[in-house]
Amino acid sequence: MQTDAIPLSLKYKIKYPDEFIDAVKRGEILATKCRNCGAVYFPPQRDCYNCGKSEMEWIKVSNEGEIMTYSIVTQKPQGFEEYADYIIGIVKTKDNINLMAWIKGQPKVGARVRLTTDGVRIIGEVLG
Repeated sequence: MQTDAIPLSLKYKIKYPDEFIDAVKRGEILATKCRNCGAVYFPPQRDCYNCGKSEMEWIKVSNEGEIMTYSIVTQKPQGFEEYADYIIGIVKTKDNINLMAWIKGQPKVGARVRLTTDGVRIIGEVLG
C-alpha cells in the first residue's frame, strides 16, 4: 500500500571548527593530522579514526592539485537554486589529500588546478 506523503524540508548546519572557517576566509585550506599515527583528515576531524587518539594538529593543504573527477551540476540541491550551473570536482592535492572543490575553467580529468577559496567555498581554478 502506498500513501501520499507530505513534502518534508530539512535544514541543518554542519559545525566546522573555527580554525577551519577562519582559514577558508583567509583563502587557505586546512586539514588535521594525528600526532600519534600521522593520519591526515579532510575535512578536519577532532579525533583520529585510525588510532582512536585525539592528538590532532592543523596542517596547511597544498594549493596545487589535479582533477580526479568532476560533475556539472544542473539540478541543484535545496538552497543552491539561484546559482547558475556549476562544476564540482574531486581534486587530489600534491600532498595526496582528496577534497571537493568548485571548479572554475574548462574541467578535464587530470587537469592541474590551483586551489584557493572565495571566503566560503574551496575553488579549483584550472591552469592552462
